[in-house]
Amino acid sequence: MKGGVPVPEIKKALVTIHFSKNENRERLAAALAPAQVVFCSAYDPADKERIAKEALDADVCILNGDLDERILAGRELRWIHCCRAGVERSALPEVFERGIILTSSSGRSAPALAEHALMFMMALTYDLPMLLRAQGEHRWAVSREYACRTGMFRKTVGVLGLGKTGCEVARLCRSFDMQVLGWRRGTACPDNVDEVFSSQRGDSLTELLARCDYVVLCAELNNETWRMIGPAELAAMKSSAYLVNMGRGGLVDEDALIAALRDGAIAGAGLDAFDQEPLLEGSPFWDMPNVIITPHVTPQLPDREERMLSYVYENIRAYREGGAFVNRVSQRNMLTKGR
Repeated sequence: MKGGVPVPEIKKALVTIHFSKNENRERLAAALAPAQVVFCSAYDPADKERIAKEALDADVCILNGDLDERILAGRELRWIHCCRAGVERSALPEVFERGIILTSSSGRSAPALAEHALMFMMALTYDLPMLLRAQGEHRWAVSREYACRTGMFRKTVGVLGLGKTGCEVARLCRSFDMQVLGWRRGTACPDNVDEVFSSQRGDSLTELLARCDYVVLCAELNNETWRMIGPAELAAMKSSAYLVNMGRGGLVDEDALIAALRDGAIAGAGLDAFDQEPLLEGSPFWDMPNVIITPHVTPQLPDREERMLSYVYENIRAYREGGAFVNRVSQRNMLTKGR
């Protein structure tokens, strides 16, 4: 009981997480006890029908990835946890219509994602693609133009999306003594951010972009952020600026970005996310000398599994005690555009 209101106990939990360490599986089972816990493999075709069957009477589902129609067919569902960051594919109207609690493990890889963003920034700044081409040609790539390039020290970075990854990017950029501008829905200014631009307050995104030498996209994808970088936003950026996308492909109008890169409206881009993945073979991005592409994969943190499960444990307590859920997804996170 909490405040005179009965708090539900977990009766049956379906878990489809892939565990690399058996002790983590055992610890999760203990945290869910005395509930019936059914472990299935999201990757094993033999478990496909079993997952559908076990989901029918599970009140809690802890999923390796996104939810699908097998999970939503469950009649007793009260809480779903997706052990990943982006949940735009899981934030479905039916979830909210049925009053199902939806949470995620957003933030599990934030330090690694921030390192990935810094890798893009440094590689573009020092024109690593050109240096690698020159090395392959056994060519000493010295030129006055290259020698006159400037580093990242004391330049300005705009971080669009100040969640866990965005705040980690801001922290790392501080080590270069950079000025950090942030874009977010609310108005609170986190540590390591000099100035916040707020969509809720009606601040101008193009004004932020015009001041930046680097723009790093860390925002979640929803109807508010769909195509947040389009022709007008790219036109507002400096011709010497770089765009880094560590979020989702839908944040960017790709046709507008291709045109901006070809025309020299911006200097280059580091892209880890695209509208269609894998990136289509005929995409112009492949052959652009001022673009660095990574396949929407970031090296893992040594304790990534434990970090992922830490959100699950916090939310098991919240479920049982009637507390606030960590990383709870709301209807504001729904994406209907582009679907």
